[in-house]
Amino acid sequence: MPGMQDQMMQLVVIFGTMHLVKKLGLESPEYAPFIRSAYAVTTVAILALTFHLKGQIQRRNDTTALEYDDPTPGSQQERVVTTVAKYDLGEIAKLQKSSLFTVAIVAFMHFKFGYIQPLILQSLLPLLNLYKNPLFQIHMLGKPATDSLKRPWVPENPFAALTGGGGAAAANSSSSSEAAAAAAPEGGSASGSGKEETRKEETRKDK
Repeated sequence: MPGMQDQMMQLVVIFGTMHLVKKLGLESPEYAPFIRSAYAVTTVAILALTFHLKGQIQRRNDTTALEYDDPTPGSQQERVVTTVAKYDLGEIAKLQKSSLFTVAIVAFMHFKFGYIQPLILQSLLPLLNLYKNPLFQIHMLGKPATDSLKRPWVPENPFAALTGGGGAAAANSSSSSEAAAAAAPEGGSASGSGKEETRKEETRKDK
């Protein structure tokens, strides 16, 4: 499963990087300027690539009609009618906003609390994620928009593959809870009936 392999690769990168950081002592303040520079270069390179992708999409201006049910988790499955170009531009905008939001979080963690590891991780993971992004695969590597690259692209649950499908497990858990809740009143009714029959028998004996 490609999704599982991608997530396992990310975990290897994360834990491997954390291990190297501690082993090499990269958390020392003397390395901070170099790590900041590496992070800044990576961030600028990624944003530059997203703008390059945006330019390619606008130049191609693929007006092929695209119609689909919104695959975003939690959405009301609204029917979306658009074009390939508009869809891709929307995905680029999301990618850019996500990148800028991550920069803000990492910068806050570094300058407020002095954390070095987020800078190092975010100098590596975004490059890996951009390479795997369908937009990069299609517009930079020239791969056809088929199979896993077919639009629309469903946002991945990062834990779904590791848990064997959290949605199904949650549904089963919810069903079990509903079954237990439904059984509780029945149990209570049976208990009440038993007590009522006992009172009737005591009344007969008294008579």
